Amino acid sequence: MKIHTLLSLCPYTHLWRTGKRLVVERKLPESARTGACIILLGLFCPFFWIALLTGASRGELLFHATHSGVVMLIGVIMVLVALVREGGGG
Repeated sequence: MKIHTLLSLCPYTHLWRTGKRLVVERKLPESARTGACIILLGLFCPFFWIALLTGASRGELLFHATHSGVVMLIGVIMVLVALVREGGGG
């Protein structure tokens, strides 16, 4: 079996391709774009990265990672809600 065939069976590959197509074709509703920006905010949170790169204590690092994860989760929920509304309305 070729690697391309295996990748086409992977659900994460389908999610990646769908997300990439939505962004490239600019078909994301405005509220989904806001959610995507919030996801990026959580991913690139400076407090988490400073704590990680400076060798902060495990507790502090866990606190910042949890906070960043919650922010990212809020962004994911916003994107999904916007996509469901957009798909249901069309």
